Amino acid sequence: MSLRLRLVLTLWLVTLVAGAITIGFAAAGAYETADRMTRNTLTRAGYVLERNYHMEPRAGEPLYAEMTSIKLLGLMAPGTCIRFEQRLISERRLCASWKVFGPVAPEGFRKTVTRIFGETERATGAGSASQDGVYGIEVSFDPVAAATLAWQRVRLALWQTVGMAAGVLLLGTIAIYSRLKPVDGIVRGLDRLSKGDLDTRVTASGATEFRLIADAVNRLAQQLRTGTEARRALTRRLIEVEDVERRQLARDLHDEFGQMLTATAALAASIRLAAPPDSPGLARDADAIGANIRAMMTCLRGAFARLRPPDLDEVGLVASLRGMLSGWQAQSSARLTLDSTLDEAEMSGAVLLDLYRIVQECVTNAMRHGAPSQVDVSLHPEGDGIALTVEDDGGGRAEDGAPGHGLLGMSERTEAMGGTLRLQDTGRGVRIHVTLPDARGRCAA
Repeated sequence: MSLRLRLVLTLWLVTLVAGAITIGFAAAGAYETADRMTRNTLTRAGYVLERNYHMEPRAGEPLYAEMTSIKLLGLMAPGTCIRFEQRLISERRLCASWKVFGPVAPEGFRKTVTRIFGETERATGAGSASQDGVYGIEVSFDPVAAATLAWQRVRLALWQTVGMAAGVLLLGTIAIYSRLKPVDGIVRGLDRLSKGDLDTRVTASGATEFRLIADAVNRLAQQLRTGTEARRALTRRLIEVEDVERRQLARDLHDEFGQMLTATAALAASIRLAAPPDSPGLARDADAIGANIRAMMTCLRGAFARLRPPDLDEVGLVASLRGMLSGWQAQSSARLTLDSTLDEAEMSGAVLLDLYRIVQECVTNAMRHGAPSQVDVSLHPEGDGIALTVEDDGGGRAEDGAPGHGLLGMSERTEAMGGTLRLQDTGRGVRIHVTLPDARGRCAA
């Protein structure tokens, strides 16, 4: 879930909680209003009872009670009930109408608020109406009226909350999406960096914090690019040194070890010719020495071919690769093919050598670590770069064990050229796919 969506959902949740709290305060306020109305009614009723006694000379007449009840009804708050008694007036109970509160609250709401807030407290009072007369009064609030007053307040608060929440949610959602818009660019930039696009730069925009993050990402990209270029240059230099050492080793093997093998072979031949007829064992030993020397010279010629590739500038990459594949095919029963549409004219000798070495390592790994019957090599242009694929059916797997020196060498050489190397399982064997960008007309780094 995205950050913006989480913030919007959080805003909605906070708004809902705030709305619930507002509705709860509205209901509680209604019950506080009912309590206040009860106490105010008690005060006004007591005042009327005392005042009526002093101002009415005919307090003992029957109409006095009715007049007193009428005056009390005129000052009672809606929803309140009065129970009072006075010297010559028997106990009476009066209740004021509460239709001003609107329709009666639903039964479920009445039960809920009554369970939460309970019934309003009764207010009682007493006083002296004369030297020998005492009155008593009790004021209460009708529970249904209290619930209906709460229902009226809650409905009003609910509509106000809905209106306010709609505005807050709309404006808050717009603000969140607009304020967090720079995050998209930062995330895309980091994603491109993770995929190796070190030319990525993030546009600084939005709040100060996002600008600081964008600047940090750009500095990181520049540092990664600088470090990668330095590592590629060092790797390229190490590869060049390795190629020089290979040529030197091939020259030393040819000039020294090769001559020693040739001399030893000549000596074995002399021994074979000089062996007396009565010493057949000596002749056999001389023949065995000669056979071993010939096998060693065959291995040595193979080492020469691996250590010192043919002159690519004169022979060409495709011809050199065909010669190498033919040599492997002659040593095994596998069929090795090459499909190439490269234009070698615009490619430097360093690039040709890198391609030759990569194909050489791929084929060597396939032939030594598997039992393929088919190895296919393809070289084709891909935009300004080159796509190289080597696929075999030797039954190996890309993730088997730790990578060997051959695979590491291919990876280092590919990375030094700014390319990518990917291994895939085909079910029948392994496919190695190498992509080299901007290979035309480029010298080794």
